[in-house]
Amino acid sequence: MKRLLEKILNIREGELAVTLLMCFYLYLIMVTYYFLKPARDSLFLVRLGSNQLPIVFILIAVIVVPITTLYSKAGRSLRLTRLINITTIILISNIFILRWLVQLGNDWVFYTFYIWVSIYGILTTSQFWLFANSVYNPAQAKRLFVSLALAAIIGAFTGGEVTNLLVDKLGVSTENLLFFCIGFLIVTVFLLNIIWKLKQKEGEEITIPVRRKEERKERMGQVFGTVRRSRHLLFIVGIIAMTMMVASFVDYQFKTVSANHFLETKEPIPLETKKLNLTSFLGKFYGRLSLVSLFFQLIFAYRFLRILGVGGVILFLPIALLLGSAVMFIAPGLIAGILLRGADGSFKYSIDKTGRELLFLPVSLEAKKRTKVFIDVFVDRWFRGIAGGLLLLFTMVLGLSVQQISLIVLILLAIWVIIAILIKKEYINAFRIALEKREIDLSELRININEASTINTLKTALKSDNERQVVYALDMLSSVKGVDLVNDVKPLLKHKVCEIRRKSVQILQSSDDKLLINEIKELLNDPEPEVGLAAMHYICEQSGDDSENVMKSFLEYSDQRIMSTAVVCIAEYGSPECKYLLNEAVLQKLLALEGEVGVNSRIQLAKALGALNKPAFRSYLISLMNDSSLAVARQAMKSAGCTRDREFVLILIKKLADKQYRVDARKAIVEYGNRVLGTLRDYLTDDSVDFVIRKNIPGVLREIPTQESVNILTDSLISSDPPLKYYIVKALNSLRSKYSELRFDQKEIDSAIVDETKSYYEILQMLEHHKERKEIPAGKLLKKALEEKLDKNLERIFRLLGLRYPPKDIYNSYQRIISNKDRLRASAIEFLDNLLSKDIKKYLLPILDQVSPKIAIKHGQKLFGFRMETFGNALENLAKGSDPWLRACAIYMIPEEEDGDLAYLAKEALNDRDPVVQETAELVVERIKE
Repeated sequence: MKRLLEKILNIREGELAVTLLMCFYLYLIMVTYYFLKPARDSLFLVRLGSNQLPIVFILIAVIVVPITTLYSKAGRSLRLTRLINITTIILISNIFILRWLVQLGNDWVFYTFYIWVSIYGILTTSQFWLFANSVYNPAQAKRLFVSLALAAIIGAFTGGEVTNLLVDKLGVSTENLLFFCIGFLIVTVFLLNIIWKLKQKEGEEITIPVRRKEERKERMGQVFGTVRRSRHLLFIVGIIAMTMMVASFVDYQFKTVSANHFLETKEPIPLETKKLNLTSFLGKFYGRLSLVSLFFQLIFAYRFLRILGVGGVILFLPIALLLGSAVMFIAPGLIAGILLRGADGSFKYSIDKTGRELLFLPVSLEAKKRTKVFIDVFVDRWFRGIAGGLLLLFTMVLGLSVQQISLIVLILLAIWVIIAILIKKEYINAFRIALEKREIDLSELRININEASTINTLKTALKSDNERQVVYALDMLSSVKGVDLVNDVKPLLKHKVCEIRRKSVQILQSSDDKLLINEIKELLNDPEPEVGLAAMHYICEQSGDDSENVMKSFLEYSDQRIMSTAVVCIAEYGSPECKYLLNEAVLQKLLALEGEVGVNSRIQLAKALGALNKPAFRSYLISLMNDSSLAVARQAMKSAGCTRDREFVLILIKKLADKQYRVDARKAIVEYGNRVLGTLRDYLTDDSVDFVIRKNIPGVLREIPTQESVNILTDSLISSDPPLKYYIVKALNSLRSKYSELRFDQKEIDSAIVDETKSYYEILQMLEHHKERKEIPAGKLLKKALEEKLDKNLERIFRLLGLRYPPKDIYNSYQRIISNKDRLRASAIEFLDNLLSKDIKKYLLPILDQVSPKIAIKHGQKLFGFRMETFGNALENLAKGSDPWLRACAIYMIPEEEDGDLAYLAKEALNDRDPVVQETAELVVERIKE
C-alpha cells in the first residue's frame, strides 16, 4: 500500500508520512469551511434577506485588509507553528462565541458571522499554504502540491455532502454545525504539531518564509508605475478586476434566487424547516461544485490549454457566464442560478485558474513581487467592494430585479471578453521577451505549461545560438507533459555544451521512441560524467524489467568510466535489487584505479556512497574525504552531508580549519540541521579547539536558521574572546536580518553590550597612558593594535545594538558616527539618545560624545570601578587580557619598560595557548637575559 500510494501521488522516500498528514490537515480545513459556508449563507438569508448582501460585500472588502495586515505583523514576530496554533485557538473560541450570539437573534450578529466566515476562509487556507511552503522545498512543491490540492477538493466535497446529510437526514440544526467545526479544528492543532515534530526529527525547523532586505516594500505609487508601464500587466489587472466584480454580482443573483425558492414558498412550511432546506441545498451545491471543478481540472484543463492556448482558455469563463446570464435574463429562477453560479465555480478554479497562472508566467520575478500586494489587496478585495457598492445602488436605490441585473452583468462580461481577446497577442510578446531575458522564475513554475503558443516559442528558443537561452528553454520544457518533443530535442544530443546534452537526455526520458536508444548509448562515452549518467539512467528506464541485468553488464565493462557511472546510476536510481550489485569487490576495483581515470572514478564513487548511505561503506567515504585529490575530497564531504551520518560530523568540523575544504565542509554540516547543534556548541565554547575551527562555526550556525542556533550564539557572547566574538555577532546579525521570527534574548544582548563598552573604556585608558611614552618601534606596534581594537570594539557594539533595535537605523547611525563630519556625528548621537534604553545610554553615549578622552575615561572608571594608574598597570592588564594579539603586543613592550617587575609576565606567557603569544614571550625572555 505504501509503495502504491507513493507511486500514485508521486511521493518519494521519506515524504509519505508528512504528506498524508498534510493532506488530512487541509482536508479537515476545507470540511469545516464547507460546514460554515452554507450555515453562514442560510442564516444570513433567512434573517436579513438577499437585499442586505451588497452591504456585507462592502464590509468584507473594508475589514479583510486590516485583519490580514495584523496577521502579517504577528507573523513577523512569532514562529510559524506557534502563530498557526494561536490563530486556530482564537478561531475555535470565536466559533463558541458566535454559536452563543446566534441564539440572541440580533441583526448585527448575522453580519458579523457572514464577515467572520469570509475571513476564516481566507485565513485558514492562506496559513496552510504558507505552512506548506515551509514544509516543502520548491522541488517537492512541484510534485506534492497536486496531492494537497486534491485533498482540498475532496474536503470541500465531503463538507458539502456531510452538511446535507446532517441537516436533511439527521435533523441537525444549522447553528449546531458550528460544534462539528470546533471538533475538526482541534484535530488540526494536533496534526500541525505532529508534522512539526516529524520535520524536527529530520533536522529541519519550520519558519515563515520572510522577505530579505532587498525585497523591501515599495510605495504604492511605484507599484502603480510598474503596472502602468506594462500593457501585459494592465490587461491582467483588468481581467482580475472583471472576474472579481462579476463573481460578486453572480453570487448575489444565486443567493437571491436560492432564498426566493426556499423561503418564499406558498406552502405553509415552518421557517425552521425552510432554513434547514436552504442549508441542506447550499451544502450539497457547494460540495458538488468543488467536485465538478476537479473534474474539469483533471479531464479538460490541460487538453483545452493545448488546443486553445492561453487566449482561448481565459475566454472560457466569461463565455460560460455570458450564457448563464442570458438564461437568468430570459428565465430567472433557481435553475438559472445554479447554471450561472455553477459555471462560475466550475471554471474559475479549474480552467480559468490555469489560464490566469500562465498569464503571469512572462512577468519577471521582481515585477511579480512589486505587483502582488497591489493585485491581492487592491484589485481583488476592493473591486469586490466596488461591486458591492454598485449592487447597493442597483438594488436599494434603483430597485433593479435579479433579471435586470443580468443586463449589467452582460455588459461587464462584454468588457471582460474584449480584454481577454487583446491580451492573447500581448502574452506571446511578453513571453518571448521574458524568454530572451531569462526573467521567468523557474523555481515558481508549478504549473504545466502545455499551451500551444508557449511551447512553440520554447521550441524556437531551442534553436538559438545563445547557449544560456537554450538551457533556460530546456528547463521550462522539462515541466511539459504529453507533448512530443523528440524531433526538437534530439539534435541537441550532439550539442557542444554538456549541460544542454544532459538536459536533453532527461527530457527525452519520458519518450517511448525506441529509435533513440542507439543515439543515447553513444553518450555513455561522453567526457562529462553527468551526461553519461543521464544516458545510463535513460537506458536503464527503457530496459524495464531487464534493468537489473543491464546494470550488471555495465558494471562488468572494461571501460572504467562506464563502470563508475553504473555505480552512481545504481546508487541514485536503482531498485533495491539493483543496489545489491554494489559490493566490496566493485568498490575496491574503483579505488584501485590510478591517474586521471582513478580520480574521476573516486569522484563517482564518493557520489554513489552518498546516495547509497550504507553504514557498511562508511570507511570508504572517510577515506575519500582525506583523498589527495581536492575534487574527490570535496565530493566525499558533500556525500557525507547527504547521509547525515553522525560518524562524519567530527571529520567535517575539523575540515573547517582548511580553507581549501571550508566551504564544502560548512555546506555538509548544515545538511545535518538541528541534529548537529549540540556538537557545534561544544566546539565553539571549547578553548582547546583550534581557533580557526571555532571562528568558522558561527558561519555554520548562521546557515541553520533555528531558535537553538540563536541561543547557542547568544550564550557564547560573554565568555568568548574578542576575535571570536566578532564572528558570533556577525552571524547573529545575519540571522536577525533574514529571519525576523527568531527571538534574541534582550538581557544577554544588553550584558554583551555593557561588556563591550567596558572593554572600550579600558582600551581608551591604555591609549591615553601610551601618549605619555616616547615613540619606539614596539610602542608604535602597540598603539596601532590598540587603535584597531578600539575600532573593532565599536563595530561590535553597534552590531550588538542591531540585535536589539531596528538594524537599518543602527547601521545608519554607525556610518554617521565613524564619519569625520561633526554634523552627521551629532545627529546620530541625538537619534541614539532618543532610541536607546536608559540602561544602555549611560554606558554608550559617553563613548560616542567624546568631549575629551580623559572625561570619557573618568566616566568609565565611575561605571566599572577600574583604574590603571601607570603605563605599567595598563601593560600588565593587556598581557593578562583575553585578546591574544594585544597580549602579544604588550609582552613585546616589556623589555622597553623601565619597570623590571613585569618580566614575570613574559615567563608566564611561555605557556600561553596562543602560538603567537608563545613565540613573542620566547623572544622577550631571550632579550631580557641579554
